[in-house]
Amino acid sequence: MWAHTVQSPSMEDSRMATNEEPQPVEPSAYVTRQNQDAVKNLPDAGLAYENAGRYQIAPPDEPFVPSRISKSDSKVWDFTAFDFLEQSLDEVPGSVAPALWRQGQLNSTAGLFQVTDRGNCRVHQIRGYDLANMTVVESGSGLVVIDPLGSYETARAALARYRSVIEQDGPAQPVRAVIHTQSGVDHFGGVRGLFGDALPKDLKVYAPEGFLADALLRQVTEGSHTARLVDYAYGTRLGIAPSQLVDSDLGHTVSVGDATFLAPTDTVGGLLPAATAESKWPSWTGIGWREGLYALEIGGVRIVLQPAGGHASPAEMNLYLPAARTVYLAGPGLLGGPSKARATFLDATLTAFGAAADAGAGAYLAPVWRTPEDAGQEQGTANRITAWLTAHRDAATTAPDAGAAAPLLATPGYADTPTRTVREVWSRLTGTDLGAPRLAVTAKASLLAQGGSAKALEAARGAYGAGNHAEVAALLDPVICAAAIPLAVNSKNEQQARTLQADALRQLAHLTSHGRLRNALLTAAQDVRDPKGVLTRFPRTIADLAAAASPLGF
Repeated sequence: MWAHTVQSPSMEDSRMATNEEPQPVEPSAYVTRQNQDAVKNLPDAGLAYENAGRYQIAPPDEPFVPSRISKSDSKVWDFTAFDFLEQSLDEVPGSVAPALWRQGQLNSTAGLFQVTDRGNCRVHQIRGYDLANMTVVESGSGLVVIDPLGSYETARAALARYRSVIEQDGPAQPVRAVIHTQSGVDHFGGVRGLFGDALPKDLKVYAPEGFLADALLRQVTEGSHTARLVDYAYGTRLGIAPSQLVDSDLGHTVSVGDATFLAPTDTVGGLLPAATAESKWPSWTGIGWREGLYALEIGGVRIVLQPAGGHASPAEMNLYLPAARTVYLAGPGLLGGPSKARATFLDATLTAFGAAADAGAGAYLAPVWRTPEDAGQEQGTANRITAWLTAHRDAATTAPDAGAAAPLLATPGYADTPTRTVREVWSRLTGTDLGAPRLAVTAKASLLAQGGSAKALEAARGAYGAGNHAEVAALLDPVICAAAIPLAVNSKNEQQARTLQADALRQLAHLTSHGRLRNALLTAAQDVRDPKGVLTRFPRTIADLAAAASPLGF
């Protein structure tokens, strides 16, 4: 099995020097029993496994993707690091929820895949080279690349793998156009890796209206904060092991190579250009006209674009490839959560494209296809594609379950604490309002009301013994926050509180089946133990993006 990670030896050595990982806390008997029992209740996933490996043409041809800016043996992506997931579900360690283990297995099939092959419009995906998928659409005149991953290195490696297999007996087709379906860096960060140092003069870059502004907000204006949230959610500072990083739901994790940017040449969804009018709706779409759709020819490929502002980000769009009869979803994004707006746009996607599509693909996870049984159904009849789109629409109306961690996440927490960052990550992933954090002076007052830090520790130890790990973390939050105030908490009690809270956070992490929540809890546990060793690995600011904001002054 091919799998991946982003641990760079040089960066990892630096991390370990400043933020040394303690011995893993073993899952309690209760946690182990819960995870073992959960195996029996998992629904059948035979079709999901089938789709994950379906139409694979070639696996990765190298064991890892090297960094372009660090020393030669540095890795931004390692295809073998998650091989422990080959272990069957019956042998899942007690430190991992079986549902998460299974999701990790599904995300471990990497390489080049065919999505559709219809006439002169072939669609391929390179999966497992980054968190997201990179999609390549062939036309008679070249290639259109959709969502070129998050790093220069991974996009370069993905395109090289495509060329080494699909174009091995012929000339390399030029990339005529790039489409970014969303303003998250995992959709655009690898764009320069498609071209190296020589950008085509006639290259077209399509993106939804508001793309540049939203990307600037996320990666420049709020760059440090975004980096911290992604760092927690995707476990970029965790080790790769059953007791640590296992999976991140949408993929194993994010790459932390060189993130790049190219400003769009064409935007879709604003006042200009306007959406395609009904009187000008082309017959080649094969679908009926609907307000707000754009029927365009991009790089020789006929595409219908559906801007979906208010989806996971203000700048997003889904699309349909009529010649390939394939609908493509931008996906929820790095930190996207449920929302009514997102559900509304997915409903519009379902209505516009669901009945006509034979395949459904996207920026994340494996595609789906109509079954032979679907083939004879009339237009408008439910099929596997409409079921897939409906599931995405329904997921946009339902917040994920935090399980045993829910009581901890239901409160805003205290400022500048690792558990506050966990709460912020979960707030993004659930589309909920967290509220302002409590301050250190409030934490000190709370401790005084409890009788001091020693009393809080005593209560927390009792809760830990009873298996109430969320209560432990909540009880110790004010101790850890108030410790920032001189003389508010003595050093011995502070250290004991940090150790106990870290252990409780790990137990909660072992129980959760949500990969990004698990990663956040484990990262928080690491940072609680060693507050001086925090070093965010996800890029805070992308130089190309900052230059695009101020091309004369950067």
